[in-house]
Amino acid sequence: MDNNNTNNTDFIERNPIPYSHLNILSQHICDTYDEIVHVYKLQYDFSLPALQGTNKVIQSRMCLVLLGYKEEFVDVPVFAQRLRRICKDHFYNKRALSCRDPAKQDRINRRNRRGNRKEKKLARRRNMLDRHKRSLEEDFPTAGMEMLLNRKYTSDEESDDEDPTTVPNLVLRPSYRSNNANRFLDRLDEMHVANIRIRRHQSSRVTRSIIPMEQAVPKELPRWMKQ
Repeated sequence: MDNNNTNNTDFIERNPIPYSHLNILSQHICDTYDEIVHVYKLQYDFSLPALQGTNKVIQSRMCLVLLGYKEEFVDVPVFAQRLRRICKDHFYNKRALSCRDPAKQDRINRRNRRGNRKEKKLARRRNMLDRHKRSLEEDFPTAGMEMLLNRKYTSDEESDDEDPTTVPNLVLRPSYRSNNANRFLDRLDEMHVANIRIRRHQSSRVTRSIIPMEQAVPKELPRWMKQ
């Protein structure tokens, strides 16, 4: 899948996939391919067509693993069909990226991973709020819960486990957020960890280092979410 594509839809049978879905699926695909490389010691062979030899084996394994995420894409028609095509596109994009300047590609990869992490984090938190809203309302004010789960209010994760220069991961948290707002978001994350089915690439938790990031205080957020 092309993480650098600025188009916001994937067209199959005239049903577009929203960009947010594509972004999340793209990260799942990248994670799955990395796992195949490290665990099974398989890599794409760019001297062969996409669906021959090792390339076919890799894409078959990727599709099998990624079908386990289908509950996250229940509103996407013909998900299995699209998944096969997107996995094939992943091969073509990897082949094209192999010809790029390594330093430039590293900057692009970091930017895309940062955006993908934010999208996945938001999706997890929204899912937990939908499931556990009643219990959360016992501990937090109800005003603005959904509003806070917006990309522009979400912390940026400036590094990840693919960055060997930063351990633990650096998280830039907006300084205007109150302790209550941070506790609310942390609770959603804890609920996700408690509910998720453990997958091999999610078997360990990553240590985070929180760094306050100065930002203008959004007037539209409820008072309890601000310092």
